[in-house]
Amino acid sequence: MRKLTTIFLLLALATPALAAPPNTAKLRKGIEAVLAVDEVAHSKVGIYVADVRTGEELYSLNADELFNPASNTKLVTSATALDHFGPSFTWTTRLSYEGKLQSGGVDAIWLKSDGDPFLVYEDVMRFALAAKREGLREVKGDVIVDDTSFAPGYMPPGYDQKDEDASYRAPIGAVSVNFNAIAVTVKAGKDGVEVELYPPNDYIIVKNSAKLTKGKRQRISVRSVTDGDRTRIEVTGTLGADASALEVRKRIDHPGLYAASVLRQAMVDVGIKINGTFKVGVRPDKTTTLMVESSEPLAWSISGMNKWSNNFIAEQLFRLLGAADDAPANNEKAHEVIEATMKKLGVADGWKIMNGSGLYDGNLFSPRQLGTLLVAMAEHRFGPEFEASLSIAGSDGTLAGRLKTKDLRGKTGTLNSVSALSGYATTASGRHVSYVILFNDTPVRAWTLRDEQDKMAQAITDWSE
Repeated sequence: MRKLTTIFLLLALATPALAAPPNTAKLRKGIEAVLAVDEVAHSKVGIYVADVRTGEELYSLNADELFNPASNTKLVTSATALDHFGPSFTWTTRLSYEGKLQSGGVDAIWLKSDGDPFLVYEDVMRFALAAKREGLREVKGDVIVDDTSFAPGYMPPGYDQKDEDASYRAPIGAVSVNFNAIAVTVKAGKDGVEVELYPPNDYIIVKNSAKLTKGKRQRISVRSVTDGDRTRIEVTGTLGADASALEVRKRIDHPGLYAASVLRQAMVDVGIKINGTFKVGVRPDKTTTLMVESSEPLAWSISGMNKWSNNFIAEQLFRLLGAADDAPANNEKAHEVIEATMKKLGVADGWKIMNGSGLYDGNLFSPRQLGTLLVAMAEHRFGPEFEASLSIAGSDGTLAGRLKTKDLRGKTGTLNSVSALSGYATTASGRHVSYVILFNDTPVRAWTLRDEQDKMAQAITDWSE
């Protein structure tokens, strides 16, 4: 009998007491104080806060209603890309020539990529310099881009809802340079208003009718206009001779032609003579490689996408998810991959994804669905890369100037009537939580309610039990 009693005592000591439910009164009070603010009270608000370790719900409001998540859609894109490719995955870009390299000359130059999202002008210059080091001095024909790794169509899904020329609405392409945007500098010169392009190229048509005046006033308009397969930059207005230069970034229309023109100009700039023009085509089977370059790893692209909310990278990754061995990368395959990943991560059905960036209308997720994704990714083998891609409050990315705490990482999202903030936070009592805060149908421009959203996030980090 004494032996049985001892066993029961040992079992009782070995069995942990049931943990008391967390005291969320302070958390609730902090969030609901902000909900009472007039503009917030007249908005559609969805919130979901959960313990990352246990998945336990700590606070929710309209958690199962569907919201437009704006750029919080990028959380879905990045989670799927990490799960599908892995953080070290890279893409390849190849520079090759047609014909034989004789007396420094070749028949044509070809550039082909399978979709590097971070191909920039500096990379193109390296291609040009590598060609010169290999002895290339003259191209008898054209500089040609093969962009057939992607299915036809440069416009991401839903981008036709608005006709904006801003760089955040840039097209995508298998060969894309500088995020398919052109940097335009307008400045006062000796003989009038001057327009400079970066990167330099002949693809862009410049129509400059701006006038130089006295003083420091700057009344300049810069527009990007589709001109067939080309892009025309129209500069109008007046610029004072003592005014500061104006710098803007605008989208281009045809990624392949743009990339070919940038490469052609880079080769000319390093001293290679080009007799032909720039164009797109299908690379012949027999070409000779001059240079092969791998992209930065996927984790690098995802970090750039999430910290700076880069729409181009998001849409490029969305299309790349649709790559198949027997067909060019396409949207239909991308949707299949995303759907399979969401099921794998335990995200309930009912959501809708139209594109990878969250731009405009068409993406719908509930706070609980996004919260489930965040909890699942925290335990994912690539969870560290996922969380590290988010902006650190008060430190970098789109949260550099927001919030007073550094105990929070987040992905922002903004449309005219949508503001979103989701990610991870550490509370005052040391609990690691995921949070989703979505504002829809705001009665004012949504970005004006960022302070209120930040106060909700601050209430989460300040919460002590």
